[in-house]
Amino acid sequence: MRNKIIIGITFSLVLLMSGCASKQTAEINVLATTDLHGVIPYELTSYVKEERKKDKNLTLVDAGDFFDSGEVFGSSMDSYFSARYKDGDNNTESYIETPISKDMKEVGYDVAVLGNHEFISNNKFYLDNMISDFEKQNINILSANTYKKNGDSYTKPYIIKNINTPEGNVKLGILGLTIKEVGERKQWKDGKLVDSKSLELKDQEGYNGELYMNDLVEDAKKWVGIMEKEKPDIIVAVAHTGEKPKKPKNPGNRIQDLAQQVDGIDAIVAGHNHVQIEQHDYKNKSGENVIVTEPGKHGECISKINFKLEKNNDKWNIVDKSSKLIKFEKNQESDKFGEFISSINKVSKDKKEIRLSEVKTPEWDKIYVFKSGTSADDIYKTIGYKWRNISSPKGDDMVQIVVMNNNKPVSYVYGEAEVMPINIKCDESEYKDNVVTIYPNKNDKFKIEKGKQEYSINLKHIQ
Repeated sequence: MRNKIIIGITFSLVLLMSGCASKQTAEINVLATTDLHGVIPYELTSYVKEERKKDKNLTLVDAGDFFDSGEVFGSSMDSYFSARYKDGDNNTESYIETPISKDMKEVGYDVAVLGNHEFISNNKFYLDNMISDFEKQNINILSANTYKKNGDSYTKPYIIKNINTPEGNVKLGILGLTIKEVGERKQWKDGKLVDSKSLELKDQEGYNGELYMNDLVEDAKKWVGIMEKEKPDIIVAVAHTGEKPKKPKNPGNRIQDLAQQVDGIDAIVAGHNHVQIEQHDYKNKSGENVIVTEPGKHGECISKINFKLEKNNDKWNIVDKSSKLIKFEKNQESDKFGEFISSINKVSKDKKEIRLSEVKTPEWDKIYVFKSGTSADDIYKTIGYKWRNISSPKGDDMVQIVVMNNNKPVSYVYGEAEVMPINIKCDESEYKDNVVTIYPNKNDKFKIEKGKQEYSINLKHIQ
């Protein structure tokens, strides 16, 4: 009898241990940005790279409005738009490589969704070229509710990403959606804005009716149904649309409707409104929880969505999901550019010579003066890291100056010498590896000369 009891207990333990061992789990992480507007901060890039070291299966998406000048002189996108403006002045259209496609590839983006800025900052010719550049970098451009006039999808509507985990393959579906009201039609009278109405893509200048958009919520229902035939384990909607309408006359923000009316979506990355949402929870028509997150603007933060899964009967089930915001310290480099120029103008007024140690704002401990024509890669090498996406010079007479403090760039002065408000000139013999390093109270003495423009000055180094 005792032997039977022992055998019975042993058999039960074996079954219990077997049951525990058969439990299969996985974690899937999705990082998301939105409304970069040409800005990919070093802090964001560094964070993504560190996360990839911990999770090789990481997925990185952007919810649109990545395409813009970057609002910083000397950025790669600033140079791109300068070339575009020259096309416009010459009444021509020519292929110009989209630099942010390479920048986003370097960070490791899987997906970028078209936002309204991708449309209003382009016409059909430039938009086609932009998408082609992203495809060359193996970044999927999505917008499920954008169509050619013949009814065909303009871009991929979605992707299914197969993620290999130790416990088996997980299928992650990503659906891209874009706000239908891409532009705005404004009416002015006597210099005052009297009326403003949203403008749909079919009416947008530069497209001649070649593209149109459907309602993103109705199209989401259609495309989620199609996606479900491929049996994804997770569906994330990445949508360039805000959570709530800003105004009744601008009704395009549809996140609430998307979350509540479309079954099958597990999480939504929102955009367009430039707000930070860590996690808002909604119930869809089936009573299932849908989480919404929005990671602000200009790379000031990133959303991290975490899915915990368990496998039962060869099917993955989401047992928990959450999102959080990782916020980065604001890069004030563009503000410091103005401070640096203004400070030099103040201390140089009515003088023939100047010591740069008199320039107190921004705080600095060395200044790199690069030889005109120095490549972006050589500048990164001197600085020690790629602190931002800068452009390699396009002309022969360029100002390229980096103001440093505590081994970090605080201002980057870049542009054509002829139009820049400030230029620092050194003798050819002073350059070593294309750079002269200026230190306060050591080699910081300069002769002040009038520049080519009324507002500009040249500082000629006194050795």
